[in-house]
Formats: sequence, C-alpha cells, structure tokens
Amino acid sequence: MMKKSLYILSLFAAILSLSSCSESEEVGEFDNWKERNQLYVDSIAHLADSGIDGWTKIVSFNLSEEAEKANPNNNHFVYVKKTESGAGETCPQYNDSIRVHYMGRLIPSNTYPQGYVFGKSYSTYTLNEATDVPTLLAVNQNVDGFATAVMRMVEGDACKIVIPYYLGYGEKGNSSGGIPGYSALIFDVKLARIYKYKIDTDTTWH
Repeated sequence: MMKKSLYILSLFAAILSLSSCSESEEVGEFDNWKERNQLYVDSIAHLADSGIDGWTKIVSFNLSEEAEKANPNNNHFVYVKKTESGAGETCPQYNDSIRVHYMGRLIPSNTYPQGYVFGKSYSTYTLNEATDVPTLLAVNQNVDGFATAVMRMVEGDACKIVIPYYLGYGEKGNSSGGIPGYSALIFDVKLARIYKYKIDTDTTWH
C-alpha cells in the first residue's frame, strides 16, 4: 500500500511541476498540455489497475483512426468511478437516446485549479435534481469515450468518467467548447432516462 501511495503522489507531483511557474519563467495555461494530460490519465489508470478508490476501466469501442494511431498496441480504456447506483435494469444501446445530468471539465490548470468547465446541464455548479432538467442526447452523437461509459450505466447511476484525448476530441480539440487539443475529458454524469430507439418516441422530460 505504501508503494501504491508513493506512486500516486509522484504522478501528481509531476503534473504539478509541469504546470507550475518558476521565478524566471511564467508557464502558459496550456504549456506541456499533452504531457500534463497524459500524466493525469496515467494516475487514474494506476488507481483502476490497483483497485483503489472505486476506479475501474472499460475497453472503448468504435475506435477512430486517431485513437489507433495514438495507442496502436494496447487496449483503449475509459476510466469510470461509480458514485451512485441506480435502480434501472437495462443500459442504453448505441442508437438509443438518453437524458443525463452532466458537467464536463478539463484537468486543473493555472487559471482553473478545479479544471475549466466546458459544458454542463446544471443551472449552477451543483446538481439540483428538483430543478435541473437533464440534457437530451443521442448516444451515438457523442465522443467514443463518453458513449462507451454511458452504455454501461442504468437509469439512476451516477459516475465520474475520465476519457483520454484520443477517445475525446483528439489532437485538434473543440474550439467552440474551449477544449484544446490533447485534452483529457472529465465528466460527472447521472443517467436520468433511456429512450429506446424507435420505441420511446416521446422524449419530453416530465
């Protein structure tokens, strides 16, 4: 256990060192961004591989050419930590639609020590299920990592999800969302409802 703790601490120390400033040089918001994101994902991967803190890993599907290029000789994993178990009995399929409460952010940076929030369904920065309306999404219109994770959830499940850049927005990022290239994506997601393809045609939230 001591070795595991030291390994995790060393990874986080490396992340901080890459994003810190010295007296003579100011580090930009996204300097060493690819390396910093890889270190963050590696730290979560270690937790999942070691069975620490509830993290598990899921093999992604429907891989893009970029994902194969980035990691050609290994499985491509999404990392998931379940924070709440739902009462649902089935998971959404690739062609289904879903309603989810979510908040997506980047890894910590100089300006955003908790990670820049690039999207959310919450009216504030804290979910209030009594007033917040979950967003309607088609599973197959999301990045591969997100789709992979939600297809393992049932209604009522809440999870934290970490997606490597090549299962997210890749090398180019998403400029409209303020997401630089090589960004790992960190999501807090709660699956509120599943609408089966060509069966549940009324997707009104009520």
